[in-house]
Amino acid sequence: MEVLVDIKNQQRKTKISQKRLKETTKKILKISQDLGIFKRKKNFNILTISIVLIGAKRMKELNYKYRGKKYVTDVLSFSYFEDKFSMEEVYLGEIVICPEKAKIQSRQFGVTFWQEIERLIIHGILHLFGYDHEKSAYYARKMAKVEGKILKELQS
Repeated sequence: MEVLVDIKNQQRKTKISQKRLKETTKKILKISQDLGIFKRKKNFNILTISIVLIGAKRMKELNYKYRGKKYVTDVLSFSYFEDKFSMEEVYLGEIVICPEKAKIQSRQFGVTFWQEIERLIIHGILHLFGYDHEKSAYYARKMAKVEGKILKELQS
């Protein structure tokens, strides 16, 4: 399966390597498939995913518009998991990341900026797969466990 990662950088505050972002996203999707987290329901050859990098102000607006929350969040996911182009290609969805928020969180959590970006990509992808930590404490633990497995594989 070929993975296409479309990246749009709509912020200027935080420098981030788009090449590294693409490579990391592809690795995470491969790990997810290898661990059985992402199971293909039908046969397709190409999987496309979009990642959009935005500033804090825009992220706050989107968070309010789509979730009714009046604060800056780190990541939002918009799942489209359906055939978009043909029977051969599937568009998984869009992950919106606020690098400015990720930088703040990396200091809070005592990790590198890139480790936090990796965690946010994983978190966003899991939402695209249907995981939802806001349903209950059980689902939050389940999602955190899967997130940890992927992160461990990615960093090994």
